[in-house]
Amino acid sequence: MTDQATPLVALGIPSGDMVHADFAMSLAMLCMNTGTQALLLNARSSLVPMGRNQCVGAAQIMQATHLLFLDSDMIFPADTMTRLLVHNKDIVGASYSRRVPPFHPLTVTEEGEHIHITSGLRRVRLLPTGCMLIRLSVFQALSSPYFNLVAEGDQLRGEDYFFCEKAHAAGFTLWCDGDLSLQLGHIGQKINRIADSVTTSIA
Repeated sequence: MTDQATPLVALGIPSGDMVHADFAMSLAMLCMNTGTQALLLNARSSLVPMGRNQCVGAAQIMQATHLLFLDSDMIFPADTMTRLLVHNKDIVGASYSRRVPPFHPLTVTEEGEHIHITSGLRRVRLLPTGCMLIRLSVFQALSSPYFNLVAEGDQLRGEDYFFCEKAHAAGFTLWCDGDLSLQLGHIGQKINRIADSVTTSIA
């Protein structure tokens, strides 16, 4: 599956009412260095799967060739879009770890291992969608909803893995850019307490 025309990339940003300042700066730098046509889509919802599905619908209406998800709790290089487009894959992204403990990798290999991919382009089974480029033609082969939460016992399976499994079942291959993964940041929060300080305290 190859688009012959110049790519028209929709930047899908699911969010709440506000985004992180560091994300805003990353997005601004990326928009200044796209190298191709780009559209900005912001789907505001308290439910991330709903926001992602809304981004897909809007990208289809605008007849974009690709949808690049960039989550509002991520930081990324200015050339992220260009680097992912160059791979010419139906689904390609970069990975990162969870932003709260346990900080395990969110990429899952074909063998079922959670690992960090830190170089090259590698085929994977599951990939987080916080920095993922998807060719719009992929969604034509899938049924809606494309993203959803699924209950697994007392846990919820994320909408990103739901999409990956759906795409995999439809015959699509997912790819992870290890070099780009090293340059992503997943923004979290840390509560600082006196006990965490390295300085001497007086009782």
